[in-house]
Amino acid sequence: MLILRSQSPRRKEILQSLGLEFQVLPLPINEANLDQEKPLEYLKRVTVAKLGPSSADTEQVIVSSDTIVVYQDRILQKPADDVEAFQMLSMLSGKSHRVYSGIGIRTANSEIFDYDSSDVEFHDWKEDQIKAYILEAKPFDKAGAYGIQDRNSPAKSYQGSYTNILGFPIRKFFLYHSLWSKFL
Repeated sequence: MLILRSQSPRRKEILQSLGLEFQVLPLPINEANLDQEKPLEYLKRVTVAKLGPSSADTEQVIVSSDTIVVYQDRILQKPADDVEAFQMLSMLSGKSHRVYSGIGIRTANSEIFDYDSSDVEFHDWKEDQIKAYILEAKPFDKAGAYGIQDRNSPAKSYQGSYTNILGFPIRKFFLYHSLWSKFL
């Protein structure tokens, strides 16, 4: 049985698009940054924590993922409200940043953490464009306050993996296909 430890509708859609059968069973975890924690340390800690406790079930493959938007070595989490979303989008406007998506895979015999990264460049938006995007997209469940898939996304261009920016490092998932391919 393949278990996805995520509530993200985008991750669910990606796995469904691969024709995989899986259950969505997220675990509540603390996603707050720790003092002095570097972005990739945070990504690993949260992604692995989402896997939950080890299991001796040899028929179970657990997959977790977490995505962070990083600008100037600072993690831009999901915005709490319009004000925070506006601050994030204003900070990123006309600039480039990096998106990291971590993947955790656990079986009865192994545990893997890996990640992918992509660079995203934003349009140079004015205040009214940012406010209109927030009103339309309501990006409160998205790291960095945006979704690359959104209509009128602030993303101008990217280098790397689209699905990584969307929230799931599919290239890394395929790298470890021997762990989950029996579910195809």
